[in-house]
Amino acid sequence: MRIAGVIALSVAALVAVSTGTNLIMGAVERANLDPYGETVSIDGGEMNVAVTGEGEQTVVLLGGYGTASPVLDFAPLIAELDDTYTVVVIERFGYGYSDLDVTERTVDNVSTELHDTLANLDVKNYVLMAHSLAGIYSLDYVNRFPGEVSALVTIDGAVPEDFAVAPKVGSGQRLLSVTGWVRWMTALNPALTAPAAPEGVYSEREIEQIRLMTIWNYANPAMVDENNRSAENFDEVEGMGYPAELPVLSFLSQQLIDANSQWRPAHEEQLKPVSRSELVVLDGGHYLHWTHSEEMAESLKRFIG
Repeated sequence: MRIAGVIALSVAALVAVSTGTNLIMGAVERANLDPYGETVSIDGGEMNVAVTGEGEQTVVLLGGYGTASPVLDFAPLIAELDDTYTVVVIERFGYGYSDLDVTERTVDNVSTELHDTLANLDVKNYVLMAHSLAGIYSLDYVNRFPGEVSALVTIDGAVPEDFAVAPKVGSGQRLLSVTGWVRWMTALNPALTAPAAPEGVYSEREIEQIRLMTIWNYANPAMVDENNRSAENFDEVEGMGYPAELPVLSFLSQQLIDANSQWRPAHEEQLKPVSRSELVVLDGGHYLHWTHSEEMAESLKRFIG
């Protein structure tokens, strides 16, 4: 029992030291790392957005689940788009520099918050471009706010099917970030948080910033709540279709098609009622904007004219 007590005290001391060190290092890092974008105040909290380019047409980008920094994640695609369009990246609650402690991540709340943010920016007509889980939010959004979205583009967008529902995680996951576990694991293996993008897609500074923001944002309350509501949110949009008159361009990754025989048929079925749609399969992984940003930008230009 004495040995067990010594071990328990040692572990507790180690966790305490690790937690304190992690908090101090985090504070220093935040003080020395310039935040990007601008903050928009809406009901519920502060939303971070980044706006680049001065084109007449506006493209709004929505990141998928678990992406620590949507603005940095979309950087290769932004570089291809902002010479032609005004590009707006919205980091919803739980992501990037937006508030992390806003829960109740329902489809209704997420759509309303996105709309309020765009209204604050005086963005009224735009192409909506959604990656991964944001495909569910965009499906709800174009039905909730008809007429505002001139075209919808999905990047391996989630579909309201049972196979896409995420398993639930515990709020204790946040302790892995608070106690410094994520920091020390990424120090031993940077590939755990640095993007698995081909060499040259991101600069060393961008990779380091993504790593740090992953440490800060990992399993935050908003992100955990969003994950655990996935079944509820998928049920909310079950049976919902795109407006028939809305142009929809859908990019799919060959990797997911190979991994899931239902992936392509589910998207083809979703596009059937749409009068003008296009499905483009690209030979790559789920983050197609890392490897096919130029091709995607060209497809978008052709599709929306």
